[in-house]
Amino acid sequence: MEYLVLTPQDPRYPQKLSERLGSERPDQLYYRGPLGFLSSFTMAVASSESISGVEMMAANQLLFTIREYDLTLIGGWLSFMETEILRLGLYRKNLRIVLFTERGLEQEDFTSFLEPRFIPPLGDFPERDEYHRRAGAGELLIISSAPPANAGITKSEAVYRNQLACVLADVTFIPSGSKGTKTYSLASWLVAKNIPVFTADHESNADLQTLGIPCLTRRTVKHYLENLGCRKAEKGAAKIMPLESLEKAAVEKVPIKSQSELDL
Repeated sequence: MEYLVLTPQDPRYPQKLSERLGSERPDQLYYRGPLGFLSSFTMAVASSESISGVEMMAANQLLFTIREYDLTLIGGWLSFMETEILRLGLYRKNLRIVLFTERGLEQEDFTSFLEPRFIPPLGDFPERDEYHRRAGAGELLIISSAPPANAGITKSEAVYRNQLACVLADVTFIPSGSKGTKTYSLASWLVAKNIPVFTADHESNADLQTLGIPCLTRRTVKHYLENLGCRKAEKGAAKIMPLESLEKAAVEKVPIKSQSELDL
């Protein structure tokens, strides 16, 4: 499938980019897949790789509630926690997935997107078939602001990718981002832009809380999302599948990428 191009003059160009970034918005966006996903309630995910098992469990408590809502998930999906949430999105029919890549779409497709994210020992993750089914059925959206021939990645490109993914969302979930990480810098940037962002209620997220970011529980995240306009999925619309893999990962975490690579 060939990629398509959006410019700010196109009525389909995401208004959030214009409203939140003004003249700093990208002049062109490139995409494959259902652009309409961005018109639904959208939650970005950004997490530092340096997340402990108990932090993951705190985040998972929120996900037990979040997974019941009708929403689109967007992100670069690179850190361990991010890829676990991507997998959750593939479990559930009521959750749509947007992949934001820093590479150009002449270089990136749905298959190559997975390569740096799911490598041994987790290369054959259970949801891979569902991922490729969605890609083949036109049920995955991949988007980039990079020139189509761009094959590399720099820290600045990764930062810009994460910023744009969050700008496109109605709200951003940051499971972990202590001071000194790129994720904390992203959180500070979001607060300065008045873009909604939340984290899990855990003592390790004190740095995020000092920025004014709300720390939520499994119960309070429900009211937070609904106040922003998110609605529960229709009864019977979702696959009811447990988060056993996420809970196991929280206890038996397997580092699959280096810190320098993942904390871009």
